[in-house]
Amino acid sequence: MGAKFEIGRIAGLPVFIDVSFIVLIVLWGEGYFTSGSTVQMSIGFLLVVGLALSILVHELAHAVTGYHLGVPPSHIELNGFGGLCYWAGPMRPEAWRRIAISLVGPLSNFVLYFLFLQLSQLPVVMGNRFVFTVTGYLAIANWYMGLFNLFPAFPLDGGKALEALLGTVLSAMTARLIVGVLGLCAAAYFVYLGINGNTWLLVIAVMLGLANYDAVQGAKRPPWQRWN
Repeated sequence: MGAKFEIGRIAGLPVFIDVSFIVLIVLWGEGYFTSGSTVQMSIGFLLVVGLALSILVHELAHAVTGYHLGVPPSHIELNGFGGLCYWAGPMRPEAWRRIAISLVGPLSNFVLYFLFLQLSQLPVVMGNRFVFTVTGYLAIANWYMGLFNLFPAFPLDGGKALEALLGTVLSAMTARLIVGVLGLCAAAYFVYLGINGNTWLLVIAVMLGLANYDAVQGAKRPPWQRWN
């Protein structure tokens, strides 16, 4: 998306942060960071860190699953759309492998939702309003991240899984076109939800719209003019 820099490696796998991820962090924590309250700013900081780690876990789930299914990852990138796992070679053609690699990401968010929810219900946590707020918010955030990533749209995991599934009965071009059109519908839906001033939903709508418009246009071009 923009300039990026490496922040470290996990088991030898490079992890990069794109500058657009900084914008995402600002949007996430703006209300907390501008509250003027030390407590609220501290909550905002922990939420931003927790959400960033949740995205990293999501992408690591893709990477580990891909590695064990014969598609080694090359690096992970945290960016304005959350994150992406890049592969060192071409994706395996078998639909079940592509579906498994795609869906394990949202599954990791649902696992994190359950863990944060259980943590928030511990008596020692419920007695501390600060910790209870952070763990409760992270539980809810992971639930919605999991659901959002299941939308049938590019570049979301639901879109990639649906493309692989449709590709078993339709041509690759038709499968990509269908998901791209569904993605444009999803973008229009987010515009509808955010039209009353929800900037975050409008940003999501724009990013989904651009990604799926590009997918639709790419699907219409002859195979030798398309690229991944």
